[in-house]
This record gives sequence, C-alpha cells and structure tokens, in this order.
Amino acid sequence: MNKLIAQSNALLSSGNFEYAFCGGQAIDLFLEYETRVHGDVDVCAFWSERDEIIRFMQSQGFQVYEMLSGGRAHRITDLSKQLKEKRNIFCFKESCPLVKLYPKDENDCCYIEFFHTGQTELDFIEILFNDRTEKFFEYARDRDIKREYGKAVLYADGVPYLAPELCILYKSTYTDRDGYQQDFELAYKAMTEEQRGWLQTALKKLYPEGHKWIG
Repeated sequence: MNKLIAQSNALLSSGNFEYAFCGGQAIDLFLEYETRVHGDVDVCAFWSERDEIIRFMQSQGFQVYEMLSGGRAHRITDLSKQLKEKRNIFCFKESCPLVKLYPKDENDCCYIEFFHTGQTELDFIEILFNDRTEKFFEYARDRDIKREYGKAVLYADGVPYLAPELCILYKSTYTDRDGYQQDFELAYKAMTEEQRGWLQTALKKLYPEGHKWIG
C-alpha cells in the first residue's frame, strides 16, 4: 500500500468521523497496485461532520483553508465564520511545498497556488464534502444520483475508499486532466458488470447529450 495512504489512514482513523479516500488513490486501492504518481491525498467526508473534521485537523497541526471562487481561499480559524462557497477544504502544514499563499485585502482570505509535483510527505490533505442518508451516498453534483452506502464505500485491508464507479463519475467532469482517461480505462476493465451498469446509468443521467465514457 502507498506510504502516504497508510500514514493518512493512521491519522484520520484516530478521529471520530467517517471518511474514505477518493480520486486516483481510490482507484489504486481498488486495483491493488499504484497506477501513477498522484498530486496529493484526496479524502471524501460528510457535511454533517465538517466542523468536527476541521477541529481535528487543526489539532494535528494543519492549517485549514476553504476554497472560494477566483482562485481565492479563506483560512478557517473560527468555525462560526465559514463561507462554504465550495465543498472542499485544504489542510496543510506550514512547510508544505505544494501550496503558496498570496495575501489579499480581506480578513483571513488570500490567493492560493498549487504545485502538482507529487506529494511525498504527510503535509497536505484535501477533503471534499458530500451528503448521505442512512442508506445512500449522494453524488454531490446531482443528489438524485445515489449509491447504496455499502457499495459506495469499500475497504482494502481496512482502509476505506470511494468505489471506482463514483470516483470515475466525479472525474467525468474533467476528462482531459492528466491521468483521468487512464483512471477510467483501468478501473472500468476491473469493475463488475453491476458497477459498470450503475456508472453508465449515472453518466447518461448527468450527460443526456452524451459523454465519451458512455458505452
């Protein structure tokens, strides 16, 4: 297992909240081998536990920023003053080389630049928030697209990860990003017929005018 995933899982599992690795690392966990170099550690979690997660990450020495529009970010220091424009937060150590901040004339706001050179230390985690019900994981961009929770979150040696069909659905918005087409091709070949069927149905609902991964 990838060293960063093992270290991140050891950290997050000591918190009192649900989470699952997502993105390219989840594809690797599903395939049981490392397919490519990944820019950073991506984790999905749930809105209902957002404050608890932020407090936990801050207690572990991470700065926490929420992403805003226009390349801006807002540092969360007071939980009652979150802006919640977007569903992702970035948690990083002060020495992290993957992030550079540029001050802006607003309280606790700045411009943020990311360097996609590949993460080597546990100094950065991106957390993306989703909704769920007791039985279903809800896709963030269309909450009518749902996956039974027991099929949405899978495990590899005790490490939770988002099922590949959901990871690919999220990646379908940006198919030209480095590695996304490879992620689709490798994951799709290894999926069960049921997983492929769910993904195809979801893609057709999300893209009624067509998408290159349909069919």
